[in-house]
Amino acid sequence: MDEFATEREQRRYRWVSAQRRRARRMAAFVAVAAVCVIGLAAGLFGVLSHETDKGTSGMALPGNALFAEPGSSFRLMGSVEQSLALNSRYVEEGTNKAEGEVRVEGTVDTARPGTYQLTYTHGSQTLTRRVQVLPGPPVVMHLKGSQHTFVREGQPYIESGCQVTDRTEGDLGATVEVQGSVDTSVPGVYEVLYRAVNSQGVQCNKVRTVEVVPAGEFVAEEGGIPVLMYHYVYTAGGYPVDDPYVSNYILDTDLEGHLQHLVDRGSYYPSYQELAAYVEGLIDLPKNSIVLTFDDGEPGFLASGIPLLEKYQVPATSFIIASDADAQDKVRDYASEYITFQSHSYAMHQGGGSVGHGGIISALSADEIVEDLQRAQSVLGSSEAFAYPFGDHTETAHEAVRRAGILCGFTTEYGAVQRGDDAARLPRVRVNGDVGLNAFIAAIS
Repeated sequence: MDEFATEREQRRYRWVSAQRRRARRMAAFVAVAAVCVIGLAAGLFGVLSHETDKGTSGMALPGNALFAEPGSSFRLMGSVEQSLALNSRYVEEGTNKAEGEVRVEGTVDTARPGTYQLTYTHGSQTLTRRVQVLPGPPVVMHLKGSQHTFVREGQPYIESGCQVTDRTEGDLGATVEVQGSVDTSVPGVYEVLYRAVNSQGVQCNKVRTVEVVPAGEFVAEEGGIPVLMYHYVYTAGGYPVDDPYVSNYILDTDLEGHLQHLVDRGSYYPSYQELAAYVEGLIDLPKNSIVLTFDDGEPGFLASGIPLLEKYQVPATSFIIASDADAQDKVRDYASEYITFQSHSYAMHQGGGSVGHGGIISALSADEIVEDLQRAQSVLGSSEAFAYPFGDHTETAHEAVRRAGILCGFTTEYGAVQRGDDAARLPRVRVNGDVGLNAFIAAIS
């Protein structure tokens, strides 16, 4: 080393060089550790990024989301282990390699409980993902309105949302994520994905198909939107002969005839968000649009009516009296893909007023009514619709409904909902139990 004049300078050079080598080794170690930490973090908080048509539906579980063999640059995105509620959409999250570079084998049938295995091969490397479809289901998601939504070209897409219930934990609305967008200036078919997860990591995912129809091809409902008002459902041998309100009861087979007709005619079931936008004049609704409601959350409807709605895939509303001791149990135990639970008040389904049928609502101030409505919302986890107890309503009650943020308030006044109606006092079409099928068809035409 000619550049160093003394042995002392040579020793110093060797010492400095050794320190630099140590620093480089430490930097390399820190970099490797950082990669590992990032990989683990991505595993714990992985997000969905890629969807496949394999299976029916799904959402990413927290935990082990980025996985690779040691020393490998090939890794899974999202969770290595997933748990899905029955009938969810499985969403494939893929790998860190381009889709065309990876061979994926295996399918997930979310209509059948079981454990499914997917393998991903890239060159000589293979990774595995396991997806468990749970029976039950422990988590139920109801897409509000029709799962296949129609929008007229150029009019706004109204996001209707969903109601998610865990049979143990209750309302999971706070966990819902919505992905997807709809460009109503361009006719075509779009998808909106809804994802929710409970505290155990069980996922529930659903997809709404949104079809933007060319303006010249969209057939709108011109005669108004019937909102059907049912009450109770009974089965053969259970006719309530001693009930003074016997006309409120419908035989389950008669209800089935109604549902079959609604399906056969190609009915569309708007959400309350869509109905409110229709009333405001913001959108058209498709021909044969109709809304089904059942008042009081009566046991016969819950036990016999809901299975029929599920059989025919017809969405409906159950208006619940939220102060009933079993109100929360009803919402959890009877959660369904085809039922939204809405408010029939918290404790206003009682006498004490001087209007109409004498319901107490006419004796309350706007503040008292708002407080009641908000208590009901906290029990039910929803606030889109409200059915006035006994059908009684006043201007004070209308004001309270608006202040409570309710989109649609329903009376028992007869008629179809029309553009320009007051959304706080909308009419309904009563369906009595003794109405034959022909009379029913005439009532909704």
